[in-house]
Amino acid sequence: MSADAYLFGSQQMADIEVRTASHDDIDFIAKLAPPEDEELTSQARLTIEGASTADNSAIFIAVGGDGRRRGYIHLFPERDDSEEEPRRYVMRVASIYQPEHDVVGGLFAEANAWLEKRRGWPVLVLVHAEDESSAAFKAETINPPRPS
Repeated sequence: MSADAYLFGSQQMADIEVRTASHDDIDFIAKLAPPEDEELTSQARLTIEGASTADNSAIFIAVGGDGRRRGYIHLFPERDDSEEEPRRYVMRVASIYQPEHDVVGGLFAEANAWLEKRRGWPVLVLVHAEDESSAAFKAETINPPRPS
């Protein structure tokens, strides 16, 4: 298994692999993004294209054991011009296909590992509710507490 892929699963739910997004995922991300959010599709394309050189944003995809994409999480800086440490990041998360809590949990685990490497912390979590596991967060903005 590659360094950027992890397995999360249980006997009752399908295994979920979380991996870095690729060009093949752009349409999936666009389909899950809210209809009015053209910026996300554009940002997804730019993030995927610049993944090898950019260190300030990332998109991870959750894939089920059956090979179907189940969700994504997109991390990007709250402000591009900020040099403060720890850097403040926005996280967008969306998942589909039935209530699979390990999808959202797996995406958050990967996002947290990525943020720790960059000494970042989430300042805003945007949840796009497409299934019951995401709906538990409500379709709204979540403001995580500032780390102490």
